[in-house]
Formats: sequence, structure tokens, C-alpha cells
Amino acid sequence: MNLKSIFKKKHVYLVGTLVVIVVLLVLVSEVTAQTRRMQVREKTLKLAITLEKAQELIIKTVYNNQLGERGLYANPMFKRSGVNISSWRVKNLVKVKNDSWFFFVDEQPGANWEHKASYVMVDKSSGAVERIEAMSPPEEVLDMKPMNALAANEHNLLKLNIKSIAVKQLIIDKFVFLKRARYAVLLSGGMNSSYNYGRYWNDLSFIYKALKQKYGYADNEIIVLFANGTHSPNGDLDGDGIDDIDYAATKANLTTVMTRVKNFISGTGKFFFYATNHGGDDAGAYNSNLVLWGDSIKDSDFAALTKDIKCGQAVYVMEQCFSGGMMDNILQAQTYPCSQPKVCVMTAAREDEVSWGCDTEGSYDEYIYHWTGAVFGKTPTGAIVNADSNGDGAVSMKEAHNYAVAHDSRAEHPQIGSCINNACDVVL
Repeated sequence: MNLKSIFKKKHVYLVGTLVVIVVLLVLVSEVTAQTRRMQVREKTLKLAITLEKAQELIIKTVYNNQLGERGLYANPMFKRSGVNISSWRVKNLVKVKNDSWFFFVDEQPGANWEHKASYVMVDKSSGAVERIEAMSPPEEVLDMKPMNALAANEHNLLKLNIKSIAVKQLIIDKFVFLKRARYAVLLSGGMNSSYNYGRYWNDLSFIYKALKQKYGYADNEIIVLFANGTHSPNGDLDGDGIDDIDYAATKANLTTVMTRVKNFISGTGKFFFYATNHGGDDAGAYNSNLVLWGDSIKDSDFAALTKDIKCGQAVYVMEQCFSGGMMDNILQAQTYPCSQPKVCVMTAAREDEVSWGCDTEGSYDEYIYHWTGAVFGKTPTGAIVNADSNGDGAVSMKEAHNYAVAHDSRAEHPQIGSCINNACDVVL
């Protein structure tokens, strides 16, 4: 074997050895990198904020360890950076900055919407807490997890609400308008099936019975706009076996009804408008709205619907949040000296405050529960109510309002106003 062959063999051996060494080094490096990645991951997992830890941070940093009478909800899946969260009124209210846990806090459980609420984000990595003020619940509230008893009770109620409405929207228009001496319009929108509380149906049933049994109204003098036009198990408000819902509570239907009332009510007749459900606070002083089905109507737009209803008297009773903000628009829309009609407006709350469901009286709304009991002369269970303070044998609007104010135990301040003296001395 010559030297050249020996050198060639040694060269091949050396190259092979180097290749093996390089491969081993690569493998060792990969194992080391993988080990480091695992260590980093384990460290990250240890440092990552859990849902439970995020809840503790909120209660500690936002509410000073005192959650109080608030409903707390959490999305069980954290929100990715860049996604948007919408409320029922404001699309894309919150844009998530970093991967975060999302909490919803109902600051005033038991109040009608809109009312104070908070959207709270907890950064999943750092634990940083950000609170965003809101006035309506998130669209995804049914997918959220109740984190305390108040939230659990409300969550169950929302699910029950859904069952009272048919999935398919029905726009009903079955009411036959004729020239009449009086018309009553009863309205509850509810916004959607989740927040269309059962107490709104009960409110309507209570006043419907009062109108028929106490004041002799016929079914064809009472126009009912309710939710999407359906109610389960039936639409019978007074137990006579007849479906009493005439329209879905949409803006188009409300406009139609008010226009037809204008065209068919007697010039010396009586008009009665009664609204329950939610309301909103719009930008600017004394600006509010009345919630309908999937929509709302501004105070100025509603007032415009009232101005051409010419009759002897017109009475407006409104339960919704910020309902006091509707009063100025309704009164200012009338033709002065405001004698046709004489207009009386009563609201459950000021222009800057929310209204509430009953605290002890059952599934009704606080102000109109007592107001309706006053004009009916009894509660829904039949207990006698005497609101006839002057003993003349009739309950005027002013007497009904005063009775309701005296018995209203919620944090609200009912209002009464008129465009002419003695407009609120009338009866239904």
C-alpha cells in the first residue's frame, strides 16, 4: 500500500469522524434548546394569570376587596389580542390589546337597562387590569360564566326570558282602527329575547286588566305592541282566551299606530300611552330613548309622533330608565295653549337615573306597579289599594302618581309634568 492510499483512507476516516461529531453537536444543541424551551414554557405557565387569579385581581384592585351587590360574569376562554367586544348598543365597544381574560360586571342588578356596568380586561401575562365603563351588557353575555350568586340568578333569568318569545319574528298588524272616543297604546320592546324580562309582560297584563275591568275599555280600544309580536305560552293579557298582542314593538309599527290613532281618535276623546321595559341615556342634557324590539326611539322622534294627536286629554306613563328625559320633548311638542289635548306625563325616573324592577312586590316594575295599583284600586293579588286622597270617588293621574311615589322604595325619583294647569287632574 503506497503512501497516497494510506493518506486517502485517513482523510476519509477523519471526515467521517468530523461529520459524526457535527451531528452529535447538533443533536446536543437541539436537546439543549428543547430543554430550555420546556423550561421557559413551564416558567411561563407558572407566571400566566389564571381565570381565578384574574377574578381575585379585579375584586382587589377595582372594588377594594368588596364586590358588594354586583353581578360578576367571566368568559371562560381568554380573548386574543385584537378581537372586539360589542354591547347590545355599541358595536366594537372594546378592542382587546393583549391576550386577556374578559369580565362583565353588572353594577346595578335589578335595574332596567341601560344602567351602570363595567367591562374589565385582565392581561393574561402581566395581570394588568383595565376597566371600561359601559351602560349595556355584552352581546355574548349568555356564553359567559356567572362568578357569583347574583350573576347566576340573573343568568338563569335571561335563559327563561328566551323561552317566552318565539324564535321567528312575527310582525303583526291585525288591529282594525275606527273612529273612537278613546284609545290606549301599551308598549314593551325588550330589545331582544334575553332581556325581555317577564316582568314587562306582567306590567302590561296588570294595566290591561285595569283598563278593561275598572274603566270599561274594550279590546278594540287597546293597542298592544310587544317584543317581536309573540309571547309564550300565549298572548292573552287578561285571561279571556284571546291573543291581545297587535303588533311587534318596532319603530315602524309604533309610527304606524301613533299615526292611525291621530287619524281615528275623537277630537274630545282620551288618549293613554303606557310604556315599560328599557331606556337609554343619549348624549346631552335631557336626551333619552325608549327601547323597542332590536332598536330604540329617541325622545325627540317619539315626541314628534305625539304632537298631532288632537283630543280632549292625553296621558303618558313611562317606566323605562331615564324616562324623565322624554317629558320635556313630549310637552314642548304640543300646540299651545295645550288645551287639545291637555297633556299629563308621568315617569318612573328622572332624566339622569335608572328605573328598577320591584324589590318585594313580585315580578313587576316598581313605579308602575304602584301606579297601576292606584288606578285599578287593587294589587294583582286583589289587595285593596285606596289612592283617592280627596275622597271624590275617582283616582286622578296626580293622585295615582302621588300614591306611587309614596310607596316606591327603589332608588328612583318619579316625575310628573303637564303643559297646562289641571291636565293631571283627569282620570283614565
